[in-house]
Amino acid sequence: MAIELAKRVLDRLEEHGFEAYYVGGCVRDWLLQRPVHDIDICTNAHPGDVILLFPDHVPTGLKHGTVSVKVEGQLFEVTTFRTEGKYEDYRRPAEVQFVSELRLDLERRDFTMNAMAMDRHQVLHDPFGGQEDIEHRLVRAVGIPLERFQEDALRLLRGVRFASQLGFVIEDQTMLAMKQMAPLLAHIAVERIREELNKTLDSKAPEVGCQLLNETRLMAYAPEVEKLFILSNEHAWRLRHLQTVTQKWSLLLFAANYSPVQAREVCRFLKMSKRETEAICCLVELLTRLQPKWDVPQEIEWGPLLLEVGWDTCNEFFLLLQACWWEERQSFSMQALLDQYENMPVKTIKDLAITGLDLQVAVQKKPGEWIVRVLESLLRQTALHGLPNTPEALVEVAKKEVAQDEH
Repeated sequence: MAIELAKRVLDRLEEHGFEAYYVGGCVRDWLLQRPVHDIDICTNAHPGDVILLFPDHVPTGLKHGTVSVKVEGQLFEVTTFRTEGKYEDYRRPAEVQFVSELRLDLERRDFTMNAMAMDRHQVLHDPFGGQEDIEHRLVRAVGIPLERFQEDALRLLRGVRFASQLGFVIEDQTMLAMKQMAPLLAHIAVERIREELNKTLDSKAPEVGCQLLNETRLMAYAPEVEKLFILSNEHAWRLRHLQTVTQKWSLLLFAANYSPVQAREVCRFLKMSKRETEAICCLVELLTRLQPKWDVPQEIEWGPLLLEVGWDTCNEFFLLLQACWWEERQSFSMQALLDQYENMPVKTIKDLAITGLDLQVAVQKKPGEWIVRVLESLLRQTALHGLPNTPEALVEVAKKEVAQDEH
């Protein structure tokens, strides 16, 4: 559907005498027979021409020649052929110059697989051998690799990511340049680095990405992160058996023998969100506490864990343990966790038949920390040890606990 809508953009540009092509990642993915998501279009039409031809548009990056054209609610980035001036921050060009030749536009791109264009008749324009590199499963920089990485240092991590996502090998000269240019990553915003690392971990072959990070020493400017990938490398293959990036970071941190405190430092350095940081640190804490041995399953007491961290975290913890015990996973079933959860008569303090206010009235004691402590004790006894969840039974036990504390 998206390709049909995009074709209408190409048709309209050509009807008015302009050249127009699908370009970059969408062409690569089409050749690889992968799902095509973002469809980018390049043209010799200037931004002003595009705006006139497509009244329904968003001027997303006029300075760099980009107009987002809307077709039936879907946006397509249409960018004028351009060359780029000097890069001042190892990320973005200080200026761009619009050109009329497709080849000049393609030669500014990062890798040969992304430097191809295709017209609406599926005729391929491939001046740098991208199709051949795809057939040989190679990640190769366009032109002189050192120059491409000096222009935009984030391309270093993009190369690793593409190798992981596609199962490709990095071409020798490109690999050599990556090792030489690695220090430039210190100039890149950590949020962008984190995003590329997340995509690498979430790829088809994350262990390939982890190995490449170690070989190229791309993270040498961040010693704690580099050490993390080195120490966890042996178990990076297990990442492909996990579902979320949060789980994957947690497994890497545990495999590297990082403490919850060290895990928090890594999260802080990578500027992860507070929610993601807390989730990762919680899972690392649970793994650190249990110290599971690789591929040696053991029985888990799910009851106390369910009361402590809840169903969602226990579910994630189960998946982490399954990855830790992957070679013997048939000996480790989720049934025990499901049974424990189903059989617990109460699951949270809110499920108890009395509230903190009820306790206060019954015990005739001023409010304080004792209320939470007693409620947590009542929850454990009711959920796991058969205490009836009735106001009478709960008050009776609560009075005994308070009396014992005072004594």
